[in-house]
Amino acid sequence: MPMLRARVHVSTVFSSIISHCVSTKLNLSRSSMAASSSIRIAVVGDVHDYWNFEQDSKALEFLQITKLVVSRFGAVYRQVSLLLPLNLSHYGDFGDENVEVVQNVANLEFAKAVILGNHDAWFTKQFSGSEEKDKVQLQLECLGKEHVAYRRSDFPQIKVSVVGGRPFSCGGKPLFRRKLLSARYGVKDMDGSAKRIQKAALGTPEDHFLILLAHNGPAGLGSDLNDICGKDWEFDGDGDHGDPDLAHAISLLKENNQVSIPLVVFGHMHKKLAYGNGFRKMIVVGADNTIYLNGAIVPRVKRLDDEDKRSLDDESALSSSEAKGSRRAFTLVEISEGRVTKIAESWVSVVEARTTLEEEHILFEGS
Repeated sequence: MPMLRARVHVSTVFSSIISHCVSTKLNLSRSSMAASSSIRIAVVGDVHDYWNFEQDSKALEFLQITKLVVSRFGAVYRQVSLLLPLNLSHYGDFGDENVEVVQNVANLEFAKAVILGNHDAWFTKQFSGSEEKDKVQLQLECLGKEHVAYRRSDFPQIKVSVVGGRPFSCGGKPLFRRKLLSARYGVKDMDGSAKRIQKAALGTPEDHFLILLAHNGPAGLGSDLNDICGKDWEFDGDGDHGDPDLAHAISLLKENNQVSIPLVVFGHMHKKLAYGNGFRKMIVVGADNTIYLNGAIVPRVKRLDDEDKRSLDDESALSSSEAKGSRRAFTLVEISEGRVTKIAESWVSVVEARTTLEEEHILFEGS
């Protein structure tokens, strides 16, 4: 989120998985989830320190981020797609350089794609020249190749590719953390950034579904305060807070149909607007059918009170002293035959060993 708003963490993590495509209902039990094969991606935007390894792992397993067995360095892992706009993100903004949370996400036994956000470089303006590593370096080391800034990560088992945009973005025209971008990626301006994104996308396998993953969305999607990248904290007449380099890169890639871009995923711009002005649009479908999805549901975790816990189990009410519970938000994207068929904001309650789908708000359904 913009620097003027309190605690904006936007990291993006992408975990993709082969999953069962299910029609879910409130209080759906795991045993009733069934059926036809499809790809399901869990998107988590702007974690802002709201991440618990145990509870989020339970929620992801419940959501049928199912197991695709792959061999990696002689070990067997479950391959899942998890998009988190970072500062953690699923699209960045894990926290204000919160190395512990980033390591926690890196430890998930799912294939992931992550991009760090502005809060992930909140204090560090340039890399440390000493033996003592700064926290941006430590976060990047935690993530390794799963940090996809200016590169493409291919998942051939599920025919999906993820291309990362500019890390550390705070939205709008400024090139935030210029010294970090220059030192690590050789990027000195918006034009250079756009060309790096374009270069990363070129060569995407023709049979792969391409996802552009960024901390903030592209410019050009509206300037009203409730638009998907619209400023909601100040009103200076220039309300489009999208990234111009991402917009330019998308335009370059669409010229002469270089690469098809069915889905652009990002965070940073929180769903709940400032000053009690309601909620922003979280999805836009372009004239060429590209889907732009904002996953920044903040806060993404709500504690369950005693009444909530009793409603989950009528036979044996759970008090706060007996169990700790929470509702946790994910944006689920379902893909079938190279097309997005459904996008939903899903809230999962986790109380000890019990997981339940509490709410589902459908944002998009393909025809």
